[in-house]
Amino acid sequence: MSTLTKPAVAGISKYFDLSFFGKFLVLLLGLYYFNIFYLGITSPNGRVYSVFLEEHLNYINWITASILYCSELIVALFGIDAHVENFQHLRSSTGAWVTVWLPCLGLGIISFWIAFVVSHQGTMKRKFFWSIGGIMIIWFINCWRIALLLLALDRKWHLDTFFDHHTLFNILAYAAIGMLVYLYSRSNRKGLQSCKVE
Repeated sequence: MSTLTKPAVAGISKYFDLSFFGKFLVLLLGLYYFNIFYLGITSPNGRVYSVFLEEHLNYINWITASILYCSELIVALFGIDAHVENFQHLRSSTGAWVTVWLPCLGLGIISFWIAFVVSHQGTMKRKFFWSIGGIMIIWFINCWRIALLLLALDRKWHLDTFFDHHTLFNILAYAAIGMLVYLYSRSNRKGLQSCKVE
């Protein structure tokens, strides 16, 4: 049985990088479920709760606040007076509001990007800068998404119930990730080739 599987695995490996896929899958699932776990231990109503982590190392709240405050600055460019409430809502002076919580943070897409970059060959420095660059692009798209949603609610634009802002964010974020995947793969190939030449 094992002699039959070795040639099969070797045949698949010619067309499909099993090592990369294995690392990618483990990292993606690890990061994704770590975020959910971390939300649980930093929530007072969770089964396991850490006051220290909630008050001092709550990166989920930091990301939420950064998106809210950046979105507040963006809507100000459109002449909308808005303010952040309870580090969870962005409310305009007319009463329109948007709530930002875990599904709105784009942590799944960020996990995908980090897993993709880290699973490739290359230096840690290259992986670090590409990871940070991708995270910032996803974060920036997200800030604009929240700002435009508040703008639409404040100005009473018609919102399509079949094509909501979550879908639009996912399309834009994955399009950006697709472009980054292409650029990173191209850059990584060139980097590896130059290492071989040297």
